[in-house]
Amino acid sequence: MANAIIESVTKRVADMQQNEGLQLPKGYSATNALQSAWLELSDNSKGQSLLEKTTPESQAKALLGMVIQGLSPAKHQVYFIPYGQELTLTRSYFGSLAILQRLDNVSKVWAEVIRDGDRWDVRSEDGRLAVDWQPKVEALDNDIVAAYAVIRDTDGVDTYTLMTRKQIDQSWSHSKNHKVQQEFGDQMAKRTVLNRAAKFFVNSSSDNDLLLGAINDTTENEYDDEQTDRRDVTTGSSIDNLINEAPKAAPRVAKKPAPKQIDNSNEVITNANSTSGANRTPAAETNLFSQEPPIQADQG
Repeated sequence: MANAIIESVTKRVADMQQNEGLQLPKGYSATNALQSAWLELSDNSKGQSLLEKTTPESQAKALLGMVIQGLSPAKHQVYFIPYGQELTLTRSYFGSLAILQRLDNVSKVWAEVIRDGDRWDVRSEDGRLAVDWQPKVEALDNDIVAAYAVIRDTDGVDTYTLMTRKQIDQSWSHSKNHKVQQEFGDQMAKRTVLNRAAKFFVNSSSDNDLLLGAINDTTENEYDDEQTDRRDVTTGSSIDNLINEAPKAAPRVAKKPAPKQIDNSNEVITNANSTSGANRTPAAETNLFSQEPPIQADQG
């Protein structure tokens, strides 16, 4: 079954490259990434492996999403996390950085955490938010009080997004990755504010819809309140139905960032600052990408 899933994902990616305009990053090896992922999924040194805990359908879907985004567990860019019998793909901070740097409307990206004891402030420059931050060595082990991200577009415009600790905790309260957040607090705080800042750039990019759809799908996988188009992964579902369809990108928005945007759902200020499987039958495994009708989204 392992070889069948890897082979099917590999063939599906090749088809997307040939017929659907998918472009993988230069130097990226889908084969190496899949092999690295499979080693991680099959690891049973701490008990039952993820391959044993989750369904083959969800494993194939997670692996396909990883390859479409050009990510690899060998570079610590993704996590594989089980929810019940479903395996889901989650990007790390490094994965989010890699994704944003691939977009055609982004030239540079960075994020920082601000700790208790650091010297920092916000200022208004021509009506736009900017962050002044000076870290202190003696504060490196202190609690995180805020985090901010900066995305510089191809015109040299910096877009700042700032989140306080209260806002970060509020976002995390909707997430299913509490264990990862506790173990890697600084990286997860950076990733949280970066993902919030990235939404505009992802949905306004002219990159291939397969890539943009996979980015959005992976982001939505993590949050309980954003599951608007989840697939029902059961023992009766087939891999064909789950990953034969291309990921759907979110609707495009205007190319240029607005001078100031406010995300009221999490009170996050964003603005621009200008700078210079056990029950499967053999028949279900024969053709993993057959043209069967897609499973309807779970509206429950």
